[in-house]
Amino acid sequence: MESSSEAAPELKPRKIRMYLYTIASVVAGGAIGYAYHRIVGCRSGACPITANPYISTLYGALMGFFVGGGIGR
Repeated sequence: MESSSEAAPELKPRKIRMYLYTIASVVAGGAIGYAYHRIVGCRSGACPITANPYISTLYGALMGFFVGGGIGR
């Protein structure tokens, strides 16, 4: 006898779209963060975010996550 709680829950199309939208927002934010570093940047090294391409990319991805609505959209 199989109960419904033992079966693996299927992802609904709405939830899949939500995850894809979140991933796309994070990727776009990271790309914008990296582009900001390359275009604007910081030549003196005194800018904590734009002086390092890794930090600016991570910061952009984090902003993309928040602007995209996060997981609980």
